[in-house]
Amino acid sequence: MKNILIGIFAIFIFGSVTGQCTSDFDFGTDTYGSSPDPSQGEQFEPGITGEPYYDVLHLLIPTYVLEIDSTLPFSPTALLDSIELVSIEMVDLNTLTPYTLSELGLEVVCNNNGDSNNPCSFHGGNQYCASLEGTPTISGNFRADITVKGWTLVFGFPFSQEQLFGSLFIDFGTEGCTDSLYPNYDPAAVIDDGSCAFDNPCGLEGTEVAAVSFSYTESNLTVNVGDLVYWVNYGGTHDVNGNINSQTGMSFDNPEPFSLPTVSGSPAGVCMGSHIFTIPGVYSYDCSIGSHASLGMVGTVTVGLGGCTDSAASNYNAEADYDDGSCNPIVDCFGDLNNDSSVTVADLLLILSEFGCTSGCTTDINGDGITTVSDLLELLSVFGTAC
Repeated sequence: MKNILIGIFAIFIFGSVTGQCTSDFDFGTDTYGSSPDPSQGEQFEPGITGEPYYDVLHLLIPTYVLEIDSTLPFSPTALLDSIELVSIEMVDLNTLTPYTLSELGLEVVCNNNGDSNNPCSFHGGNQYCASLEGTPTISGNFRADITVKGWTLVFGFPFSQEQLFGSLFIDFGTEGCTDSLYPNYDPAAVIDDGSCAFDNPCGLEGTEVAAVSFSYTESNLTVNVGDLVYWVNYGGTHDVNGNINSQTGMSFDNPEPFSLPTVSGSPAGVCMGSHIFTIPGVYSYDCSIGSHASLGMVGTVTVGLGGCTDSAASNYNAEADYDDGSCNPIVDCFGDLNNDSSVTVADLLLILSEFGCTSGCTTDINGDGITTVSDLLELLSVFGTAC
């Protein structure tokens, strides 16, 4: 009995009948399944060690034996009578130490809707549920090694088959930062409490610019497209103004305006805020408080690589993220067919490659609509010219 049993059996023991769950999960048009469904990457919710825990497993038991395992030697119409729990053992995945549920402070309360005296026996073709509850006493990552028995009739006689499965997992531990990318990552945490942060006043990963006295450190910062920059105030009252130049009253003409509100600082640092720069270019900003800008509290952030982005210019840079105004002037050079600012063999070869063209000619130097000897002679008359 495989496949479906992997998905539908969980951490069962014979529990009391109090506080039973309700078999009300919507399985849609499925004829069997479970929720959580390990085949879909679902598992039980993690729990906090020493605190009450509760989760529910919903089960839709298949009607036919072959829905469980199509390789079994049964007729397609052979009915599955029931599936029952035989035993269960919880294994700590880090130490491979086995535990009973009671040793972990847990139990499972099965609800088979009163279909049999065994509360953890489930009939084919019906929906059931079981609640996992208690107060976990041991932290760790656990796998449920579950032995189940499926029953059917063979020539009118009961036939059963046992199998061991281990596809459902559950973690018990603490609340904390569960993201290993952060310096305060807690390997014992199984529930993220939102505390993940980097060791700076803003708790962010990025480049810090400090507001100190009447200046910004990293006042001429260069970052990559998509980088985050955050500002920290270590003294005084400052803001970050990337919109209107405080000294001229004119727009900074940044690729996009940005600003951070006024913040009073402290020696320990107070986070002013952050900005993710997604548009390449050069951004100017200042502190708009009082005369801070005129006292030198200004800065720039250069985002990406600047260069000439005009492919017609001789210094075109295909790697440039934004045009920095460095393009060489494009000179109309007679006979320069490839726009490299000189008339060379390369231009002569272009003429020859299109020689005899009578329509749409790109090498028609004299403008008569065709590429002929006349154009060749025109090019030879300026051959070697540098523009």
